[in-house]
Amino acid sequence: MKKKEQKIEEAKGLAQEFKEAEGVILAAYQGLTYPQQDAVRRTVKSVGNDFKVVKNTLLKKAFANCGISGLDEYLVRSTALLLVRKDFPAAAKTMTKYAKDFAPLEIKAGYLDGKLLSAREVAVISELPSRDQLLANLFSSMNAPAQNFISVLSNVPRSLLNVLKAIGEKEPEASAV
Repeated sequence: MKKKEQKIEEAKGLAQEFKEAEGVILAAYQGLTYPQQDAVRRTVKSVGNDFKVVKNTLLKKAFANCGISGLDEYLVRSTALLLVRKDFPAAAKTMTKYAKDFAPLEIKAGYLDGKLLSAREVAVISELPSRDQLLANLFSSMNAPAQNFISVLSNVPRSLLNVLKAIGEKEPEASAV
């Protein structure tokens, strides 16, 4: 059994992780098999996030230590915690996918940028494009005017060449008359 001092240190360490994280997703995991939990854990760790099972009392203390409020009502039953260090929409998409694939896994709530998120709001965020896709769209939009301008500029000499070619083809007909 852990001593009180150990529990306090664990709560402080977890609170520090919350402060460094971009967001948090809480999920009910009771009924997941070990291979299912391991699949979720491996997937989220591969992109730099962390999935762990934490006691609700420890989570309550850690949330209180870092000033996060409103999540206590979701800390019932067994709770798994996804610490999102980068790309919250991609992490939400992963958790939503696994919640559909593994019936016992259920998203309870989330926390992002100082705002409490319901399970539905996490699902809505999961439908957003990933950061990489948004950046690709942004750069494509920024590049489009330059590409269009170059296309217009290259059409001027092309049009001039077409006119000169047409005049050259008409002149032999004019001299034949």
